[in-house]
Formats: sequence, C-alpha cells, structure tokens
Amino acid sequence: MNTKPISEGIAVVLNFCRNYRSKETIGYYEMACTKIQNHYESIGQTYFNGATHQEIYNQTCSLISSNSASSYVKDELILRVLEMLRDYSEGRPFQDRYYSKNRYKYQLQPFYQHFAEDFKASLTVSKNTLASLYSIARDFFYYLQQLEMTDLNNICHETIYAFMKEEFQNHQGSTANVTYVLRQICKFLHQRGFLYVPTEIIPFKLPPSRRKVYPAFKTEDMKSILSKPDTETIMGKRDFAVLILASVTGMRAIDIANLKLSDIQWMDMSIHFIQHKTGNGVTLPLDSRAALAVSDYILHGRPDSDCQNVFLTQAKPYKKLSDKSSISNILIKYVRLSGIVKNPHDGKSFHAFRRSMGSWLLETSTSPELISQILGHQSKDVLKRYLPLTPSKLRICALSFEGIQVQSEVYK
Repeated sequence: MNTKPISEGIAVVLNFCRNYRSKETIGYYEMACTKIQNHYESIGQTYFNGATHQEIYNQTCSLISSNSASSYVKDELILRVLEMLRDYSEGRPFQDRYYSKNRYKYQLQPFYQHFAEDFKASLTVSKNTLASLYSIARDFFYYLQQLEMTDLNNICHETIYAFMKEEFQNHQGSTANVTYVLRQICKFLHQRGFLYVPTEIIPFKLPPSRRKVYPAFKTEDMKSILSKPDTETIMGKRDFAVLILASVTGMRAIDIANLKLSDIQWMDMSIHFIQHKTGNGVTLPLDSRAALAVSDYILHGRPDSDCQNVFLTQAKPYKKLSDKSSISNILIKYVRLSGIVKNPHDGKSFHAFRRSMGSWLLETSTSPELISQILGHQSKDVLKRYLPLTPSKLRICALSFEGIQVQSEVYK
C-alpha cells in the first residue's frame, strides 16, 4: 500500500459518506472507522499497512462467521470501510457497491445450505419475491441447525409451530409469507423422500394481515420541504428536481433513480418509463414546475458524463444514483431541515409522495381507472389504501344508524 496516513483516508471516507448516507448510517460508518483507527494506534502505526489491513479484515470475517447477529451489520460495515480505504490508498475512486462477505446474519453449515439452495431453486416466483421467501427459508434451516436435526424426517408439527412462534417476532406483518414458505418446504422435503415430514401444517387459512395506515404529506409540510434545497448550488438543483418530480408525479424512488434522459419527452411535456416494480410502461404528464427544475439541473448542474441516467452522483466517477435509498436519503435530509419530526417507521418516507398523490386524486373525484394509470397500479383495489387519507371520501362510506332501534342514549 502507498504510505498515506490512515487518519487522512478515514476523513476522506467519512466525507464521502456524509453526502450519500443518512445520519444514522453515517454513525455506523464512524464507529467502523474508529475501530480501524484504534487498531492501528494500538500497534503504533499511523500509515496504511497491507499486513495490518489484512489482519483487521481476517478478524472481522471471523466475528461474522461466529453467527453473532448483534454486531453483524457493524462488522460488515468494517469490511466495506477497509475496502474503501484500500481503494483510496491505491488511488482508485470509490465504488458504487462493495462485495459483502455474506448478506445473511447467520451462517448455514453445508448440509443445511444445500437444502436451502435446492429449495430456492424449486420456487417459481418473481425475483423480488424470491429474496424475501428465501430469507425465511434460511431462518428455518438455521433453526434446524440449532436443534442439530440432521435427519429431516424428525421434523414434526411441534418443530414447525415452535419455529413459527419464534419467527413471528421478526415477521409480524408477513405471517402469511412464513406460513407459505413452511408449506412449500414441507412439500419440497416430501418430494425429496422425507416422507414423515407433515404435508399439512395449518388446516385453515390465516386472516389477512392488518395494514397500518401511513400518512401523506400535508400541504404545508410539502411546501416547507420543497423550499429547503439551495438551487444556487449543484446539489441543491439536483435535490430540488428529485423532490418536485416526486411531488407532482408520485413516481417511486427507484424509478426516479433509474430515469434516463431519453425517458423525458420535452416536446410533449411527458415522461415515459418502465416501472421497476411491475415492469409495465407508464406515461405521465410533466408538470411545468418539474420540467423547469429538471431542465435547470440538466443544463446547469448535471455533471458532464456518458451515463444516460438523469440524476447522477456529485463525486467522480459520475454515475447514476445507486439505488432507491440514495433518493430516499435526499428526502430525509430536507425533512430534517424543515423541522418536521421524523421517527422510525412513521411513514414519512419517500413513498409518502405517492400517498399524497393518491389522496389528492381521490379528493378531486378522479376516476379509479385514471388513478391506477397515473400511479402505475395493476389493480384498482389498491386504491383502498388511500381512502383513509381522504376524510371527505371516507365519510361517504360511513353507515348511519337509520333502521337501528336505539333503546338508550348510548350514542349521544
């Protein structure tokens, strides 16, 4: 490695992260950097050293392999920072993504890993659904690993119900998915010759899970958020264009991140793109405010790059914003600057723009078909989730007490 001070590299890494990570994530990066710097200081080194770097890397990998879930995220972040420091010391730009040793908290032994992978290959679901189902399946095989159950014929109803009770703590909102995966695993194992595995685990259908009603942005909050980006700066131009585009179109964060220059039809003042979630093409009118903000960014703020995506990173090499979290972090930044109180899982996320759009359209008595087209929904039934956000429409659904004999004044 080149002889660069370790403190200098850490400062560059943290400065880079502060532009693209949330405040909470930056805190994790700072802890990872502190651990690395403390290790260097403990052996009296102040400059990059290949052997020391590898020593920290090996120790961290060993901790991850010990299945310590409590420090999993932090340990994985140390590996990422080590790779960033290595790139910096050797004069390479930071990468959009760094290799993760293992994206799962728990390590499966080869015996259980084989069955987990085989089961994954047997599933015929979409790519996005596959990831969540496979994660639950891994949890189940890890549960068997903890029980040291090497003969899978010993799986019984008690084993399955005990796992369901434990898994419920992590999947309270998707119990149906857990049940579905367990049913599929039982069928899968039965087909593989484990004939004593129960084929019917729950003889009844679970009730649909309750959906929490998340809020939309109030008009005054929306105005406050949009007033905070400094459009005299390059970053401010980009951030304002992202926010105003979301507020007038209801586009998802991932679709804004993937938006290409060719998707904008300036002559027709419209945007045509393929939705990441559904794979369907959507054409939306481009509001004059959004058109002005996006054009201002493209002409006076967007870096000169061969990349065809509209919104790019601020640091070289200029690339598209890596994923939907990069877009979401833009909103988080200006929500805090607006003084809006934001707590974990309170619904004040980028998706609140879509909820705002859905509720506004309902308030203006827009037809369900048109709302579905604008928001890119495949079914009109999803409009039900916006109904609680529109009090005037919700009142129409309320039933009166007409025809109900009231024997006392309990309703007064």
